[in-house]
Amino acid sequence: ADLQLPQFIYCISNHDQVGNRAFGERLGQVASPAAYRAASALLCLVPETPMLFMGQEWSASTPFQFFTDHNPELGALITQGRRKEFRHFAAFSDPARLAEIPDPQEASTFANSKLRWEELREEKHAQVLLLYQEFLRLRRTHPAFRTRARDNFIATKIDDNVVALFFGEPGRYDLAVLIDLIGGHEMPNLDLARFTPDDERDWHPLLSSNEERFGGSGQTLFAEPNTLVLTLVEGRRVRN
Repeated sequence: ADLQLPQFIYCISNHDQVGNRAFGERLGQVASPAAYRAASALLCLVPETPMLFMGQEWSASTPFQFFTDHNPELGALITQGRRKEFRHFAAFSDPARLAEIPDPQEASTFANSKLRWEELREEKHAQVLLLYQEFLRLRRTHPAFRTRARDNFIATKIDDNVVALFFGEPGRYDLAVLIDLIGGHEMPNLDLARFTPDDERDWHPLLSSNEERFGGSGQTLFAEPNTLVLTLVEGRRVRN
């Protein structure tokens, strides 16, 4: 309770989570593109301090495998231990499959884990990088995300599969981060969700993880079914 929100570090991926997978797959390789974009956008806007794992900002295609450079005696034990870690997993019940786990001592395991910077020139990676740039730019420039202001937020469930973060002041939350966990929902009544039905606002979209420039379908509020999407909307007070 005595710590400030920026003192907490949030991430959706880190070297331990990736490197300790058998083949070092990154989150972008195991999640759908839409889910990855939404999770990335949310990470950029949380009130805590976001942490990025190298290459996640463009959804790097390279794995990050467990590699070591020990002397031959210790290295052999590391290789054996690595295989033992996974032998009880159902996916590796076949010894042949278990043997496919990269050897930490092989130079190729290290080489496979190096980022390929030329990927930034490929459209699908450039689109993800643009998403990170735009959401982090908004975090840096919008008043609702400045250090003191972003302490004033609430998290609430709008629907069974829609959640929201509201930023602003109690009773005057002017910015909402909406996450549709399964897609296909209608735009919710955010004034009711803010518990101030007499203080109506027009809500206007600012950014969406589903924009075409980020690789999405372009439906910027709530997307087609089975598509995780994050949409940021700003409320402007309705004047009678």
